[in-house]
Amino acid sequence: MPSTPRTRPRATVLLVVLALVVGATGGWAARVPAEAAWSRVVGAPDADPVPTAGSASPVPGSSAAPRTPSASPVPVEADADATGGDGIPTAEAPAGKPVVGEVDLADTWQPPADLPLHGRLLHVNVPATRSHFAARPALVYLPPAALTATPPPLPVAVLLSGQSRGAGPEDVETGGQISATLDQSAALHGGLAPIVVVPDQLGPESANPMCVDGRLGNSRTYLTEDVPAWVESHLTVQHAASRWTIGGFSQGGTCAIQLGAGDPDRFGSLVDVSGEAGPGLGTPARTIAEGFAGDAAAWRAAQPAALLAAHTPYRASSAFFAVGQDDRSYGPVMPVMAQRARAAGMTVATWVVPGARHSWTTARVAFAAALGWLLPRTGLTPA
Repeated sequence: MPSTPRTRPRATVLLVVLALVVGATGGWAARVPAEAAWSRVVGAPDADPVPTAGSASPVPGSSAAPRTPSASPVPVEADADATGGDGIPTAEAPAGKPVVGEVDLADTWQPPADLPLHGRLLHVNVPATRSHFAARPALVYLPPAALTATPPPLPVAVLLSGQSRGAGPEDVETGGQISATLDQSAALHGGLAPIVVVPDQLGPESANPMCVDGRLGNSRTYLTEDVPAWVESHLTVQHAASRWTIGGFSQGGTCAIQLGAGDPDRFGSLVDVSGEAGPGLGTPARTIAEGFAGDAAAWRAAQPAALLAAHTPYRASSAFFAVGQDDRSYGPVMPVMAQRARAAGMTVATWVVPGARHSWTTARVAFAAALGWLLPRTGLTPA
């Protein structure tokens, strides 16, 4: 484990404090040393500080992840006095506001005296206008800055759950404890944090449409067109790709590298936690038959390796890869995928969660680490 630098810039010190605070509230696994963990992430954010143990060969197969019970709160229902009954404050509506590509709020934001202490977590319906995908309600986290009388345009992070029986957007809160992590971060940064949207990429049966368009549902179009269209029409956000992140755990991590690699004009950053080498339904033959209507060429084109090759060189994309140290199924995938992304031109950071397996404990810690990595990249803390 690398030694902790003796001196750090102010932003890094705040991130170390964040790790300790989140640990006290359950956002970090107790066995992970917070100081050492953050030194791996923020000490050299664009390097690969820790190699992953195990074979370097990608492992195909199901991305089902064990689901860990959590005491985190269930998302709140809509406030009756909010716009449209969806719980979104009236001031968040972007109508009439200038379109903002990107802005460094770390330099311009002045939190008001009545800044709320906590963000707001909501259930919202994101219509599948173009995709017609059968999606369940999404979660939306609005940080304290978004709840003020004059909310600033914020960056956006789209996060995805893993895929297992009964899995869905709520897992990112109950297992990933994302609102607690974001609240703690916002408390350190004047109420600033990304707006986080957790759409349903699986459908009502928690199936695996693999974040592609096909006979299992147009999941890709839902995530890359319907969800961004809803966000930009309902929330005050920044529009540049550099301010949009796609991320996820397990099957959601696989989707993140697919969509981040395949649509860099939409998502400038991606977070892949314990993802697979590519979309799959067990075996290539079954995947091609059921997910791609027998079209092997379409299946090959949907693999992250093919998407990276098709869009290289990436001139402004960043990727954060994380995996549990003891994850024998998906652990070997991470260094391979990270190297492919780096070779294609992405700025890459990797992190291995010490003593962790393929579980929501790993995802909870990795999401907190990824948030610290994202803050300076999206202008919420000094670069």
